[in-house]
Amino acid sequence: MANPDAFLASGRAGRILVPVDFSPKVELTLPRAVALAKLSQSSVWLLHVIDAVTCIGMGGNLAGALPELHSRCSAALEELAESIRKEGVECTCLLREGDLDGQIREAIDTHKIDMLVLSTRAGTGMNGFSLVSAAERIIRKTTIPVMTLGACRKLRGWSPDGCVHVFYATDLSPESVRSLQYARAIQRRFCAHFTVAHVLPKHASEEKGNRAMEQLTQLLESPDDRALVLRGSVGEAICEGSVKVGADLVALGVKRHTVMREVLIGHNLREVLSGAPCAVMSILQ
Repeated sequence: MANPDAFLASGRAGRILVPVDFSPKVELTLPRAVALAKLSQSSVWLLHVIDAVTCIGMGGNLAGALPELHSRCSAALEELAESIRKEGVECTCLLREGDLDGQIREAIDTHKIDMLVLSTRAGTGMNGFSLVSAAERIIRKTTIPVMTLGACRKLRGWSPDGCVHVFYATDLSPESVRSLQYARAIQRRFCAHFTVAHVLPKHASEEKGNRAMEQLTQLLESPDDRALVLRGSVGEAICEGSVKVGADLVALGVKRHTVMREVLIGHNLREVLSGAPCAVMSILQ
């Protein structure tokens, strides 16, 4: 698994993967990827995946459509890459055929990718992440951190001297240490404000609330850090809490598939991906 001390925290040259489908929503993901690349001295890797359905949708048979499609996609990728290079960031293009999820995982393993950046609604084509559930599925199969951005969010720019606020949601489990490390790495890189939060059921006792606050307080590093104990539905509470503090990034740990269902600190990840007012960084615990 990727280590934040070897990537974001230390600033070693890392690699950030951005799947693109050439929809207008690429304008949402690329600025975040470029900002992270600059701060972490990383390169950006653009990935576009061609599938048979896309070829058939263009008309003609698959064999006849592929050469033209490859040429057009390659040119479009290179145009995006050049815009990133003008920002002073190294950029590599990957054009692949097959299953999107599988190609993302293969690119991560083959090219030793450190972070994945994608949109939860990046277009309506078969290659797009048109459903939050598609992003959720990828997140739960990926061991590196995944940053997602909703298409309808108006996001503030990120810069080292800007006012950035990281909202870290934790279930206070031993496994959540890894997600905290990544959240702290982002916070330090951006000199950001930091809020750590935990969600309890609406009718949890005052004693449980006090105990949770004590645990959260132990995670604070500076007088400017803030601890919050929230109540209610986990996903809804995280979204509402991030709005109240003016968060620019929600960071959280994600659990693998369970017998009952895929869960995120006791709740469904989709609610956070679809409802967060800002970028969401998910780290598999």
